[in-house]
Amino acid sequence: MITKETFHIAGHRIDISSAHTNGLQKILDGFSPFLTRNVVNESELPLLQILIVGVENELRGMSCENEFKLVHSFEIEEGKCICSLTKKGEKYFLSISENHNIEPNNSQNSLVSTFLEMEIGSNAMTFTFDSRKPLHPGHLKFSLWMAMAFAGIPKQTAAVHSSVIVYNNQAILFLGESGTGKSTHTALWLKHIPGSSLLNDDSPLIRVELNENMEPTPFVYGSPWSGKGRWYLNQQYPIAAIVRLEQHKINHLTRLNKLGAFGALLPSFPPAYLHDDYFEEHICNIISTVVKTIPVYRLQCLPDKSAAELVKTTIFQ
Repeated sequence: MITKETFHIAGHRIDISSAHTNGLQKILDGFSPFLTRNVVNESELPLLQILIVGVENELRGMSCENEFKLVHSFEIEEGKCICSLTKKGEKYFLSISENHNIEPNNSQNSLVSTFLEMEIGSNAMTFTFDSRKPLHPGHLKFSLWMAMAFAGIPKQTAAVHSSVIVYNNQAILFLGESGTGKSTHTALWLKHIPGSSLLNDDSPLIRVELNENMEPTPFVYGSPWSGKGRWYLNQQYPIAAIVRLEQHKINHLTRLNKLGAFGALLPSFPPAYLHDDYFEEHICNIISTVVKTIPVYRLQCLPDKSAAELVKTTIFQ
């Protein structure tokens, strides 16, 4: 029996259908705050309709030599991902394997754990896994993250690798490469800046919407993807500022011009889609709106209280 559950993520309706509902509830624990518990408005068109299918046979990756071409091959903690698409550029495929050594162009040795099919112009996606094995939680969650990006980016909604603090009912996004201290810095806010709170510690969603004056304005939303912090809040805030962190011997905050701001934001958007011309253009459109409307800073800092106070004083003066 197929069961459908409806979620609202970044204000978008997401339908997930599966015959494995009981198992999914445990795997998708972070999705619970986004579950629609009242009557679903069927007139609201879903951004995503995902069907989760278990099959009793081995899954194999796509051969990228003939009908398909490679978009991006990359590692995640739980395995290796290969994103490919048809030569016509309409249908995309994401395969994930627990084997980190699979080759993108060799389908013969590319046994995969899960397989996601996505098509430009369609909100229907199919996620397939080998039902003879336990469904890998990390692979499902990452596939749903990729699906959200696939459907959301053309609709001006994208995940941003960042940690988000809320203060004075506004949000600050802290960006930076892994290991630069995003979580450390937001922890300093929570410890030393009264009234601050955490929205998301890994992958919030920026969505460009029309404000009360009908002007394109970026807002940030909590999401079901929050890394090791497991902080899942279904909340939305206006963005006060965006700050890119760099470790340094002193604390120094610099506001970036639009070109510098664009370069500071670009690496924090979903990297797989930055390797695709279609999605790259939409991502650039989102970033262009952000840098026109939101101040972007570079913070060279130590992991201390004064670094958090410097940002707070500058932005909320």
